[in-house]
Formats: sequence, C-alpha cells, structure tokens
Amino acid sequence: MLICRKFITRKDGTRVYASQLGLEAICFEVSEEKHQAYLDKQKKDKEK
Repeated sequence: MLICRKFITRKDGTRVYASQLGLEAICFEVSEEKHQAYLDKQKKDKEK
C-alpha cells in the first residue's frame, strides 16, 4: 500500500514538507498489516 503525505515528521521533531524537496507529496510503501495496526491504534486512542 502506498501512503502519500504533504509532510513527514523526523525523529527529532522537525517537519520536512514535500515542497521543500520539490515534490507534491512524500510517498512510502507500507504493508497491509502495518496499516491495519496503525488504524487499530488510532481507533483505540480515540476511544479514550
């Protein structure tokens, strides 16, 4: 699954915007399992 975002946040907390790199979006590959785990975590956090 391909995920595309306008920015990414580095581990040090700084944001890198796609426009700074001359791109419209930053895309990266994610497995279906990791994506589902992310969605489950988001749902769990929202219920709190």
